[in-house]
Amino acid sequence: MCIFKFTMVNLQEYIKEVLGETIVVSRLPEHKVSKLPMYVTQLYKIYTTRLLGTELVLVQLVDEENISIAQTVKQLSNLKKLFNKTVVLILNRVVSYNRSRLTKKKVNFIVPGKQLFLPEMLVDLKDGDTKESPVKEKQKLIPSAQVIVLYQILGLSDFWDIEQKPFKEIALMLDYSPMAISKAVDNLQALGLITIAGEKEKYIQFNYEKVKLWEKIEGNDFWNYPVFKRVYIDELPAGIKTWDCNTSALPEYSDMNPSRQSYVAIGRTEYNRLNKQNLLSNANPTEGNYCLEVWKYNPGLLTDTAVFPELVVDPLSLHLTLKNTTDERIEMALEQIKEKYIYG
Repeated sequence: MCIFKFTMVNLQEYIKEVLGETIVVSRLPEHKVSKLPMYVTQLYKIYTTRLLGTELVLVQLVDEENISIAQTVKQLSNLKKLFNKTVVLILNRVVSYNRSRLTKKKVNFIVPGKQLFLPEMLVDLKDGDTKESPVKEKQKLIPSAQVIVLYQILGLSDFWDIEQKPFKEIALMLDYSPMAISKAVDNLQALGLITIAGEKEKYIQFNYEKVKLWEKIEGNDFWNYPVFKRVYIDELPAGIKTWDCNTSALPEYSDMNPSRQSYVAIGRTEYNRLNKQNLLSNANPTEGNYCLEVWKYNPGLLTDTAVFPELVVDPLSLHLTLKNTTDERIEMALEQIKEKYIYG
């Protein structure tokens, strides 16, 4: 118990020193602990807090001396899915080679007094940094800009050339407001992906062909993770339109067999409406007949039925939702998607 007090008190002091934030750390309530898989409670002590407006789950290894990075990465990934929140590993100390492996795997971790690495929150402070150190955010594609890029890479311009259309027509086609498309264009230009052409009517011109465009964005980590949150429900509300996603969609684009869990995607606007009207049956973060993925953009925007299966999310957005998987079967399926829709 002394280790817990020492670690968490020092964690609070460290956060206050480097970020100027006062956090409150709480032990996960017993009624929630009792619902966790046994291996989780045997391996970790679990706490919760809120930092920079984000709810965090803090996990501390019971046996830190014999840490296996590969195993820990998989377990943290499972915990993220379990809690549907940002999970942060708290360590008393970490040797340099393990530190390097954790950062390469983009694991959120904090070593109080030494390092705070939260890639999901775009924060990276090392020993010697102070709260005066600027926390630089790496610019990414905003959701509307990502839709435009994916539209181009997927080859949908063969049917409706987005580079030949003025902004107001793009807004109508993609069901965005003119202001949203204007912001998307600014975002694409800031990232160096497009050039704006035209005088009275403005048009976009991509600076790269399909493959180079994908590699430019991938290499610079510009992609925006499409999923806002995941919610498990027992039944789908009547009359709503959903699209198969996650491992439920992979069989449509690869040789992978269907998963036992059913995954479907909807947009945030539709989710907010359903949630407000209490139409989501037994919504919870851990289990249900359906896993409802709430996407940052409408998952149906890029599902042209002349090109893709009906009521299935597009293959490249699907790739982006699963690209950090550690499951070899899924990795093989994603390679098939890339070969067909990017390099094919």
